[in-house]
Amino acid sequence: MNKSLYSPLLIIVILFACACGQSGSNKKNDDTATSGHIYIAADESIRPIIEAQEAVFESIYPNAHIDVIYTNEYNAMKLLADDSVRLAIVTRDMYADEQAPLDAIKIRPRYSPVAYDAIAIILNKDNRDTVFTTEQLANILNGTYTRWNQLNPAYSSNSINVVFDSPKSGAVRMLRDTLLKGAELGKQCFAVHSNPDVINYVAENKDALGIIGVAWISDRDDSTSHSFIKRIRVAELVPDNPETAEAPTMKPYQAYIALKQYPLWRKVQIVSREARVGLGTGFACFVASDRGQRIVLKSGLVPALAPVRIVQLNSN
Repeated sequence: MNKSLYSPLLIIVILFACACGQSGSNKKNDDTATSGHIYIAADESIRPIIEAQEAVFESIYPNAHIDVIYTNEYNAMKLLADDSVRLAIVTRDMYADEQAPLDAIKIRPRYSPVAYDAIAIILNKDNRDTVFTTEQLANILNGTYTRWNQLNPAYSSNSINVVFDSPKSGAVRMLRDTLLKGAELGKQCFAVHSNPDVINYVAENKDALGIIGVAWISDRDDSTSHSFIKRIRVAELVPDNPETAEAPTMKPYQAYIALKQYPLWRKVQIVSREARVGLGTGFACFVASDRGQRIVLKSGLVPALAPVRIVQLNSN
C-alpha cells in the first residue's frame, strides 16, 4: 500500500492552484483547496481535536464548509470506500475489503499521520483501584476478571462494568488487537453510544470502568474537557517496559505518549481518496501544517509532523 505525507511542497502547489482559480466542471467537484463544501468522516473518539481543526480552518477560509460525520471507525472507512466522504480521520489503515472498491476504480488512498493520542481508562471518583497492568486490563476486558476483588481481595465484590462508545470504535478495535489478540470482549462490556456518554456513565456508577479517547479530557483550557475531568479519575497504567520508562506508572500525558511509553498510545491519520486538489486535500494539508500541528499540541495530544520538546523537571 502506497503511503504518502502531505508535504510543504504539496501545500505550495495547492495554494498556486487556488490562485489560478482551478475548479472542477462537475458541480459535485466545484470545490478548491480553500473553498466549497464537502463531507468527511471521523472516529467519534477523536472528535474534540477534529472540531478544533475545523473551526480554525473555516475561520481562515470563510468560503470553505466542511461537514464532519462523527461515527465509529468502521463506518468512517465504509463511507470513504462508498464515496460518501472525501476523507476519513481514524487510527488505522483500510482493510483489504474496505480498499477493494477503490482498487476497482484505480484510486489509491493516501495516508497522512497528523497526531498521536491514546486510550484513557477512566474510573468513578469513589473507586480506589487506580493502577492497572496491561495484563489485568486484558483480563477485565476478556471476562476473566468480573469483580473488583479479583484484582485485590481488599476491594469490593461488586461486578466490574466496562463501558465504551461503540463496538466498532477505534478504541475497542485497538484493545482487541493489542491486549486481547483478536478475542471478543467479555459479557460485562457494553456500549453507550458516545465518549461523553461513557464519561457520564462512569461518573454516576461506582463500579464502572470506561474506555475513551484521551482527546476528550486532554485539553485543560477547554471548558468541556475541564468539566469532564472533574467528574472522573483517570487510571494509571504500568508501562510495558518498566526498566526504560520515565515513571513506574503512567497516565496518558503528552510526554508519555510522545515517548511511546504509555501502553495505549495510537496514531491518528487522515485517509484521503481525493484524486485532485480539492477541499479535502486543503484541509488535510492545514492539519499537517505548522498551525494545525500547534492545535494538536495545544489540545493535549502529540503532533505527528512537528518536533516536540520534552522537559524533565527536577524536584531537587
